[in-house]
Amino acid sequence: MTDKKSIAVFGGSGKTGQELISAALRKGFGVRALYRPGSEPKGASSDVQVIIGQLTEQEAVRQTLEGTQGATVVFGPRLGRRNNPKPFCADATARIAAEMTKLGIQRLIVQTGAMAGGDNPNWSWGVRRFVRSYRKNYPEIDKDRDAQEVATRQSGLDWTIVRPFRISGARGNGNPRVAHSLHVSMFSSIRRADLAEFIVNEVADGKWHRQTVYILS
Repeated sequence: MTDKKSIAVFGGSGKTGQELISAALRKGFGVRALYRPGSEPKGASSDVQVIIGQLTEQEAVRQTLEGTQGATVVFGPRLGRRNNPKPFCADATARIAAEMTKLGIQRLIVQTGAMAGGDNPNWSWGVRRFVRSYRKNYPEIDKDRDAQEVATRQSGLDWTIVRPFRISGARGNGNPRVAHSLHVSMFSSIRRADLAEFIVNEVADGKWHRQTVYILS
């Protein structure tokens, strides 16, 4: 594995993060991924450098970034009415961006969600109703996602923000729709494999520099 062709992954223990790592390896990249203690994979490929630590730990974030050509952020809260997690995405993304600046790494891809960034005129009626319910149940999480996008845009880096709506476990077809604005209905989704491949491609030879895009199958 050469540092020249390595990608940093934050959120590698989640389903999208695992798919992202697989996509990066298929394309010939090495991976440096940060894992919470106890969440690290067993039997990881020799092309995956596993760093154990927390997003709140500056040294762990730095170790994950060192020698990479870009970073991917695919973490997010696990929602539940009885166990509403503490918001962390904005602070963690700002910390990652600050370390990237110190290390001279420019390319940053951040996955948020189709509900981030305020209301969208291209949401269907059903999505609007869903968003109202989401914001009522998870107001702090909603604000944190918005703040995460602000932190990304204000980082001074070469960023791309990716907004999926619903992520599907179906296998990818390699032909997602990507645009600044797409009609989003309650039936809209993106295949996880397609989302992962898009993110890896954006790190390698991106098209959507300093832009926010929606992605749907």
